[in-house]
Amino acid sequence: MNGIILTPRGRQQGLSLIELMVTLLLSSFLLLGILQLFINSNTTDRANSALARLQENGRIALDMVKRDFRRTGYQGCASPDMESLERSSRTFPLDAMGDQVEGAGTDNDTLLVRHAAPARIRLVETFPDTTIITGPGVGFTAGERYEFVLTDCEAVAIFTADVSAPSDNADPATEVEFPNKYSISNLKGFNNGPAPDLSTMATTEHTEFLRITEHQYAVRDDPTNNNRPTLYKGDDPMIADVDNFQVLYGIDSNGNEPGGTINWYNGDTLNTEDLRSQVSRLQISLVMSSPDEVADQANTQAFTIANLASNQLNAIADRRLRRAFNTVIDVRNRP
Repeated sequence: MNGIILTPRGRQQGLSLIELMVTLLLSSFLLLGILQLFINSNTTDRANSALARLQENGRIALDMVKRDFRRTGYQGCASPDMESLERSSRTFPLDAMGDQVEGAGTDNDTLLVRHAAPARIRLVETFPDTTIITGPGVGFTAGERYEFVLTDCEAVAIFTADVSAPSDNADPATEVEFPNKYSISNLKGFNNGPAPDLSTMATTEHTEFLRITEHQYAVRDDPTNNNRPTLYKGDDPMIADVDNFQVLYGIDSNGNEPGGTINWYNGDTLNTEDLRSQVSRLQISLVMSSPDEVADQANTQAFTIANLASNQLNAIADRRLRRAFNTVIDVRNRP
């Protein structure tokens, strides 16, 4: 009987320990290379995503400040260069720009602006009691003191007053459009003195009764967002991750006539009432950063900003991405 005899040489041989170790070593090198490629790709993707978000946030931020600052000095249907009546609590256009704070060196500036806020408010009576009616969503806190603008487009009066608790508007002609009714009292004018004379104003449906709003724009840390630097509008956080906020004030050397040049002032040099009343442009710069540190190394880039003392903001040595966003805004409601 013939059979197959297996010899040691004909048997299947396994890997030796050395061969196995070499194979594992080569496989580890290959896996490390793939892992490094993945890490680099992920880091690049995070940086690109953060940069895209930063660019979009900057665009939105500029749109927001443009919308707000263009309202500066708005006083209803009255011409922007129409001065308020005698004894008014404020005189526009002068007081549309409040006292500004210029940051030392390249520190953050502070901007204060005022304007009348468009709202569905109608004046229905000035004597013996001053009475207003308001549309849905327009309300006042009883006992609080507010500042108002009254204009018939031919004259403007600005004054402060106390506002009563609301009652229902029972006038069938207006109750649907203006359901709330308020009485305002204790009218005061400049330096809390007598109010301007409102009897000279026509009280028709075209007469505008508006509330003055005042907003200060400043950068401070937001405790609700890990103390990140944030541009505040009054007490409300407006734009997060703003590392630097700068403002310059532009005055046309030729007034409203063509052919003039724009002279720029900062908060320190805009130091007279005459200058403040002539501001027609604002130059704004925002240096914004990504919320997280996504760069490979610390920043070394300086940024160009709207600052007369030094137009370069030194690099901030962390690994956040940063961009400077600059714009010039025409203040529409200025003479």
